Amino acid sequence: MERIFVLVIVFGITYLMIKSFYPYNIGKYGLILIVSNALLAGYLILPSPSNPMGLMYQEILRGILKSSKHDTGDLTAITENRKREEK
Repeated sequence: MERIFVLVIVFGITYLMIKSFYPYNIGKYGLILIVSNALLAGYLILPSPSNPMGLMYQEILRGILKSSKHDTGDLTAITENRKREEK
């Protein structure tokens, strides 16, 4: 059901883009837009590599949201050890 929802959203956005950019004649650029958005929709509904029950768009969103967080590590323990070795 979630895959159908993703397809409806992507094709709805594609339809609105075509209606606004190419109101009278689609032409070759409109066909390029349709094909690229169809490929994007196909990619977004693929299973994600880290969670086969999830979708690829979830993996992309998870990566974007985690990119602003810093890596965690105990940096004080490393610096204290270096200070002890110097004494």
